[in-house]
Amino acid sequence: MALPFYRQIHYGGKMEVEKILEKYGFAASSSCSGFEWYTKRIKFRQKDAFITITDVGGTSLPESLDKPVLVDIIDLNSGDQLEASRRFESLKSYLDTLSPE
Repeated sequence: MALPFYRQIHYGGKMEVEKILEKYGFAASSSCSGFEWYTKRIKFRQKDAFITITDVGGTSLPESLDKPVLVDIIDLNSGDQLEASRRFESLKSYLDTLSPE
């Protein structure tokens, strides 16, 4: 069985995390108020939506694969949260639920 993509490369900092998340279809993004997250557009319950991944504080990018993260699904048109935030013990544990694109 092949190792997940993030285990096939060396990681240690934000740039490595960003490259890994790009393989899963995520891109780094920020707001004019200084919030940062990784986002990916999806269809969720027949709605255009996007997934956000942040650190557990909810305002910054995760800095390593070993840190806890929050994952949200947001309606693209209204900005409403479509599902309760999910906390993962690490970014790695969240990526284990996905397949690289």
